Amino acid sequence: MKLHIERIFGVVKKRWVILTRPAQYDMDVQVRIPPALAALHNFILQFDPADIKNLLENQEFDETEGQELPDISQFGGLAEGPPTSDEKAMAEKKRDEIAQSMWEQYQEWLSTQGLL
Repeated sequence: MKLHIERIFGVVKKRWVILTRPAQYDMDVQVRIPPALAALHNFILQFDPADIKNLLENQEFDETEGQELPDISQFGGLAEGPPTSDEKAMAEKKRDEIAQSMWEQYQEWLSTQGLL
């Protein structure tokens, strides 16, 4: 999962170089840029689904990462509307599992460092 999230950030940064440069805008403008670019990305995927394949095929990715590009079929699609209560419950359960795992790993780290 982490690999996919990192790859998504890589794709978005390759598409919009503005995300790789120091910001030269006021903070009230800076906070609007990532959501606007995410909306544009989703719009492009909705109206030109082949665009992501073209982008991935035509972009040069950092070879030092040692990561292969994921299969295009592993990318999720756009939602057809608001999540159902079952989808929301499943997402909340997953979030809680991730948080619990992170907490347990942190507690283990504290213990190995003698800080607990």
